[in-house]
Amino acid sequence: MNIKKIRGEIIKVIDLSKTAKEIEIKLSEPIDFLPGSFINLFIDVNGEIMRRAYSISSSSSNRDTLTLTVRLSLTGVMTQFLWSTNLIGKEVDLMGPLGLNTVDKMKHDKIYLFAFGIGVGVVKSISDYFINIKKVKSLTIYTGSRQEDEIIYKEYFDKLSQDFDNVVVKYIVSSPLEGSNISKGYIQDHVDNLDFNNSDVYVCGQEKACSDLVNKINSLNPKDCNFYIEGFH
Repeated sequence: MNIKKIRGEIIKVIDLSKTAKEIEIKLSEPIDFLPGSFINLFIDVNGEIMRRAYSISSSSSNRDTLTLTVRLSLTGVMTQFLWSTNLIGKEVDLMGPLGLNTVDKMKHDKIYLFAFGIGVGVVKSISDYFINIKKVKSLTIYTGSRQEDEIIYKEYFDKLSQDFDNVVVKYIVSSPLEGSNISKGYIQDHVDNLDFNNSDVYVCGQEKACSDLVNKINSLNPKDCNFYIEGFH
């Protein structure tokens, strides 16, 4: 991947939940990236240029725009600005693509994609890539959220599981509504029946959650299981 520094303009903002937004950026020139990549965003916040890395959540088949999925951080200056400002038409600088845990590293025909919270954005991009790879025999996607109204991109993943026989999707919520049929707990509570032998496992989310899940999978003693972990604070 060729790293570029280019200009962009925010053309769309979608509220995905009370704690997540999708920001679409029109690029000054096309960019090639592999799903699993991230990009550095530079934006003027009250006269100060702020820099923040965000995973790319859009399809790699679209080279003219990027979408970034952003979570609200109560202590983050950047995200509070993104929540309090009219962003449409805002010009930004970007540098990338960057990242090591990209789809070209995953060679098995059995793929597991696990996302905690906002990590589901990059898993969406990776899923879009693998559904078009004929050698992939199974693509299993689990997402973990605190509450049901924080499950993002559910419509997208539901359609994947309906349209592709080799795709399995499961949503897990730590605090589901009473009477809900959504699985309760954490992702690591629901992996005992999965076969991780000869597989690639991608995990994205807060570092503690990623570590707990990887430790759980390793306790099952899988053979030839490769991990690709994107943990954040």
